[in-house]
Amino acid sequence: MLLAASMAATVFNVMVIFCAIKLFKRSGDTMHLFILNMTIGDLILTIFCHPNELLIRKHDFLQQKHLCAVVHYFNWIGLAVSGLSLTLLNVDKLIYFRWPLNYDRSMSKRRAAMFCMAIWAVSIGFVSYCWLFNIVYIYHQDCSLQMSPSKKFYYEIFTMIFCVLPVTSSLIVSIYLFNLTRSKRNATNAGDPSVLKNKKVLNQVKSLAFIFATTTWTSCSLLPYRIVNLARIHLFTWSELSCEGKQRMNWIAWILVYLLTLNPIVNPLITSLIYAPYRLTIKKFLVNIPVGNRAYYSSQPEGLQSDSSFSSVRRNRNRRSSCTELASLRQSTEVVRISMSEPPVTPMKSDDGFSFESQASDQKKLQAGSKC
Repeated sequence: MLLAASMAATVFNVMVIFCAIKLFKRSGDTMHLFILNMTIGDLILTIFCHPNELLIRKHDFLQQKHLCAVVHYFNWIGLAVSGLSLTLLNVDKLIYFRWPLNYDRSMSKRRAAMFCMAIWAVSIGFVSYCWLFNIVYIYHQDCSLQMSPSKKFYYEIFTMIFCVLPVTSSLIVSIYLFNLTRSKRNATNAGDPSVLKNKKVLNQVKSLAFIFATTTWTSCSLLPYRIVNLARIHLFTWSELSCEGKQRMNWIAWILVYLLTLNPIVNPLITSLIYAPYRLTIKKFLVNIPVGNRAYYSSQPEGLQSDSSFSSVRRNRNRRSSCTELASLRQSTEVVRISMSEPPVTPMKSDDGFSFESQASDQKKLQAGSKC
């Protein structure tokens, strides 16, 4: 089921990426760059990491050391890029609503693109350093991720810098922006319509609902697992727990792991359903898909389809025959009109017999005689 959900989320992630590129070219809003960056991080997780993790757990022959290393490597990169992009998404809206006069200078298109590239550079650099210098490695028996005893703090650095702090700060900023928009709406209802008079400001206010929803979901799905891992490292020792305590912690850990797995699966659904520009763009894209031969793909039975196709062929033939009859009728009426427009012809007697001349020729002869 999770494998099918990952494949469906991959399709939604691709559509969100398509919409982000299209909307950024149309409006130039830097928010779409951060959504694009965050969605690419989620796409890495749904298209490669999560399906391979599920298959490795299910099939023993897939528990290869190099495959597990690549999966964990890209898993860290996807989580880091997604978390930092979510932070920039909230910071972008914070600058817009808190310091609107400095927004164009502080968050230009070039600067936003540089921030996105910096996210990828920092994420790839940190994760590559941990793997190249054997700070983390794969335990070959069960493909689990292990760390050097003297360098376990690198995992804590990764968890705090790329997961806990970005998501926590994003949640705080999102709650602040949510309260700010509520106060502006209350001011509008109180009789100050100039607060939300600008259409651009209205669109930005509507985008905050999407940002608040995706930040809340990320906080609920990603933070618990990371916080429990930090507590397990610093607050208690696994060997000192009783059997019931270990069993209880295993149940909690697996629930939080599956909740963490659902995070990149639900994120594109939130973007494509809650945020109106993406919803309308995807709807327009799905409606405009060319569908050919609709009669052959209808939901009717085969017999009814053949009857309907046979009747449609007969209708086409009848229509063609009626068109040919109308064309011949038009030609005959044109011939009649031409013949009626010509002057009448009167028979005249000549030496050889009767000849036919029109009244026009008689008039010409009379005019010539009068001139003589």
